Amino acid sequence: MQNSHHLSGIAQHARKLMILWIIIVTSAMSIIQTLSKINAIHIASLNLLLFTFMILTWFFVPMTRRHAWVYFTIQLAILCAASYMAMYMYGLIMVGLFPLLVGQFAYIYYKKLHIILFMIVLYTIMTLFAFYIDAVPGLIPPLVMLTLMCMIVIGLVNLMLEQYYARMRTQNFLEDLEIAHRQVEELTVANERQRMARDLHDTLAQGLVGIIMQLEAINVHLSNQNHARAQQIVLSSMENARSTLAEAREAIDNLRLQSVGSLGFTDSVRAELERFTQATGISVADKVEEVGDLPQLLTEHSIHIIRECLTNITRHAQAKHVQLNILNINNKLLIEITDDGKGFDPEQIGRQSGHYGLIGIQERVRIMYGKLSITNYLPHGTHIRIEVPLD
Repeated sequence: MQNSHHLSGIAQHARKLMILWIIIVTSAMSIIQTLSKINAIHIASLNLLLFTFMILTWFFVPMTRRHAWVYFTIQLAILCAASYMAMYMYGLIMVGLFPLLVGQFAYIYYKKLHIILFMIVLYTIMTLFAFYIDAVPGLIPPLVMLTLMCMIVIGLVNLMLEQYYARMRTQNFLEDLEIAHRQVEELTVANERQRMARDLHDTLAQGLVGIIMQLEAINVHLSNQNHARAQQIVLSSMENARSTLAEAREAIDNLRLQSVGSLGFTDSVRAELERFTQATGISVADKVEEVGDLPQLLTEHSIHIIRECLTNITRHAQAKHVQLNILNINNKLLIEITDDGKGFDPEQIGRQSGHYGLIGIQERVRIMYGKLSITNYLPHGTHIRIEVPLD
């Protein structure tokens, strides 16, 4: 609807120029006929025809919305009548006003075949009229001028319509881009919700289930007066509760953007390593180079990947040592994470329900146009290598 209004606005603006041109042609006809001492009634009748043509031209847009052929038939009949009344000055009307009608026709139909057929009709009318007034020898100059004027008018109309359609394509592209942007946002929110669900399931839910089972066991032992065994289970429950709390805090930290938003990439990596060491007691040997200011999206994805790798080591690897390398090699960000844990089978990625961390890593690497390789040294560790172009 907006594009349609824009096209109508172009036509409304163009009609002002057409009216001005009709007034100029009409004035020229009146002056020439007055100087030629033509009858005043004849001049007034011709001017009335041209005035009618001008009025219809002013209402060109609304009149051609439904029955355009009626409009062009009436306008063509008016110009033919005006040419008849102009007699030997018919060429001025042909050259001055017929191109306006051609331009309007091209605006409405915008098809080469239709425009060519309409031009053939005009040439036929001019030829027949020249035979009628016995002015065939002087027909060539008006035909040449008519052809030149029609080419100019059609070119202007074509340029105007091309600009309109280009604007329409741009508008449609922007609308599609906005829709795609909303879809990306929705998918991002959905992915983050799934991540939150996984984190809560793997931390609070599983931890609470374990504590409940231990409390039930304690209740049974207390009922059987086995206080020593109950105390042992209480101590184990306390340790599990601390572990669950640490994992819950880790999940909450994963949802906070401050660590990535306010810190640089290197500082964010250091913060992740410190948090990992404090929570697990696992020593980390790191080699982290300064890679400069990274784009926000690249920084966030990289930190999430490192965090996910460290989380997997905590939960599944049973490792004692971790090596982290972050290097800038040939304008590529290289992230390497190696542990001496029990390893895993890469073929099982995505097949185990509730474990989607590595799938998330693969998706983030793909978004960054990077490469991911996972090497296992079963049963003695895993090596993850990620290579991302910095440009």
